[in-house]
Amino acid sequence: MMSRVPVIVLLTVVWSLLWGAFTPLIVVGGVLVALLVTTVFPFPPITWTGRIRPWPLTKLIGIFFFEMLLASVQVAWIAIRPAKPPRSAVLCVDLATRSELLLTLTAELISLVPGTLLIELDSQTGHIWLHLLDGSTPEKIERARANALAQELRVIEALGSESEIVACRAGDQS
Repeated sequence: MMSRVPVIVLLTVVWSLLWGAFTPLIVVGGVLVALLVTTVFPFPPITWTGRIRPWPLTKLIGIFFFEMLLASVQVAWIAIRPAKPPRSAVLCVDLATRSELLLTLTAELISLVPGTLLIELDSQTGHIWLHLLDGSTPEKIERARANALAQELRVIEALGSESEIVACRAGDQS
């Protein structure tokens, strides 16, 4: 029950924000709805053996926003340029980590950058499949693969365990 308290508080705050007021009736209703939701739809346990490292986390966030800005400009150019759209591609990337949390964070950060979309994530094998807006040349496909692996390394350096960092840097697939 104690691990559900933050989730219940967060859901209650979201409930109150959706109603646009923090009256006692709305807050009590939010708590009841949050209890119902967490009872009927329990979250699976998340295991995390890593730790938060402030400098790599700052680097991860900064590079993510820079990549998002750069990709937004590139996608906008593809949309307005007079040439026909480039060939797209589907790419499979083998990630080093098997932590569902780190896999999900990596995949979401990759997918949030315009021009790349997550198709599937297999947490058992560490494979992610990405759709690339511009996969017109082998160089662009390999650059997308390298960017995905670099994003994974940044996520693991910011939030992973020491063994995950070593495995990711070595390119280990275990």
